[in-house]
Amino acid sequence: MEFWDAVLFFDGFLAMKFAGTSQNRRSQTATRSFRRAAILPLAGSLVFFLAAIAPAIRAARQGNSRTRSDVRAYVGTWKARFHKKVFAILVLRENHGALEGTLNNFEIAADKQGNLTDGTHIDLGVAPLISPRLKDGALIFTVAQKDAYAQTTDWSFVVKNSREGELTEILDNQIELPANTIIKPISMFREGVDRK
Repeated sequence: MEFWDAVLFFDGFLAMKFAGTSQNRRSQTATRSFRRAAILPLAGSLVFFLAAIAPAIRAARQGNSRTRSDVRAYVGTWKARFHKKVFAILVLRENHGALEGTLNNFEIAADKQGNLTDGTHIDLGVAPLISPRLKDGALIFTVAQKDAYAQTTDWSFVVKNSREGELTEILDNQIELPANTIIKPISMFREGVDRK
C-alpha cells in the first residue's frame, strides 16, 4: 500500500508540473505518456533500492538485539565480600539499551601477590559510573573518588555467569600507586541469585 501511495503522489506531482491548458491536447497526451514512462523506472528503482538495503536493516536489528541481551547480562546489584562483610556494591541498570549505575566508595588493601588483606572495607557514599561502555566482553567505566582532588579510578567488570562476576581495577594510568602494584580481580555476586 505504501509503494502505491508514493507512485500516485509522484503521478499527481507530474500532472501538476506538466499540466497545460486545454488548447494543446497533443501536448497533454505526450505528458501522460511521459508520466507513465517516468513512473515505471522510478518504481523499479525504488523496489531495487529496498531489496538492496533489506539485508543491512536486518543485520542492524540483529546487532541491536544482541547488544541489548549483552547489556541485560550485567543488570543487577553485585556485591563483593571480604571476611563475610560486604565492602563493594556495584548497581547496574539498563537505560535505553545502555548501562548506567553506581559503585560505592571502598578501600582496598592488598598484599604483594594482589590478594585482599585486612584494611579492605566499605566506605561512605556512592559514585555514578562515568562513561560505562562494553568493550571486548567487559564493562569498562570510570569512578570519581570521594576526595575531589584524588585521581579517578578505571574499572573493568566481567560477568562470568548469571550469578558471578569479577571487578578489576585498571592500574595502567594510576599515578598514585607504585608501578609494581598488583590487585587480583574481586569476585562479586549478583544479589537475589543463590550462590549454591
